[in-house]
Amino acid sequence: MLLLDPILPTAPVLVPEPWLHLLLSPGARMFAFLWGLLWGSFTNVVIHRTVVNVQALLKGETPTFSDGETREFWKGRSRCPHCEHAIASYDNIPVLSFLWLRGKCRHCKTPLSLRYLIVELLGGLLSFALFMQQVYVPLLEGAAPNIAGWLLLLLFGLTLLSVTYIDLDVFIIPNVLVWIVAGVGLVAAVVEPEALNVPWQHGIAAAVGGFGLFGLIHLYYIKVRGLDGLGLGDAHLLLMVGVWLGPLGLAFTVFAGAIQGLLVSVPMLLRNKPLANADVEELHGADPSLGTVDPDDLRMQRVPFGPFLALAAMEFVLLRRMIEELLTWWTGGAL
Repeated sequence: MLLLDPILPTAPVLVPEPWLHLLLSPGARMFAFLWGLLWGSFTNVVIHRTVVNVQALLKGETPTFSDGETREFWKGRSRCPHCEHAIASYDNIPVLSFLWLRGKCRHCKTPLSLRYLIVELLGGLLSFALFMQQVYVPLLEGAAPNIAGWLLLLLFGLTLLSVTYIDLDVFIIPNVLVWIVAGVGLVAAVVEPEALNVPWQHGIAAAVGGFGLFGLIHLYYIKVRGLDGLGLGDAHLLLMVGVWLGPLGLAFTVFAGAIQGLLVSVPMLLRNKPLANADVEELHGADPSLGTVDPDDLRMQRVPFGPFLALAAMEFVLLRRMIEELLTWWTGGAL
């Protein structure tokens, strides 16, 4: 069937009618939401085990469960974070199990963090939004569905979600995680250029630029001011963002992340409310490179920047068309 939008006319794309009906059906949208719930549940495992492993390593302990099993997030069954009892499959259904058990472990009855439910729901909503953007709307406009783009950007978004909570908990952005996902984005840009709509050359240039910019700022603080004023993890995060979103996405991420960071952090700090879930010195010890916090000087407060960069990057993904059209209008088509 030829599908052509009468309002936004483009070259029509021939889509097999069975696929057209399937992808435009309510069932496809429901599947997208459920698919996101499933991977949101896995994201909870990534966040929790990474945080616990980092905390153990910072204390000089071995990152294992009490029975000796390692805590890699890709192996082993899910466990209660309190009693470490293995969670049965029927108690591990995204959202439903949390609600059925009233947010408690079936074994030890200890309340579970509401974060588990929130992350699963965010995964479902993110998958649904990306499906609409990459598959449903293009079909209505007469373009080909970008199923690969939907799945890839879901991976990117869930990685940003993981980075957000990990940075809030331990002031660390796991380099291994962002480098692996950056590699996936680069391979996708080479093998399937239309999926991310970012030429691999542009992605590499943006990655180098983002890492280089924040790396130089990090080096300035270390060499000139003698303290770690900007973590190098933020530079690694921008490397990943550059690969996936290109130069424009990188620029938006840095600018919007900084603005939103100020708008959120300054009022909270003025009210003596911490942004992070832990204190840096409690986690990392009395490291002179971390500097000394002066409660009366907002410039010396420790604020995790990764969550704001992650938020801005996801905003660009979801609002990319609007941002590009606004930029084109503002520059008179020069960009």
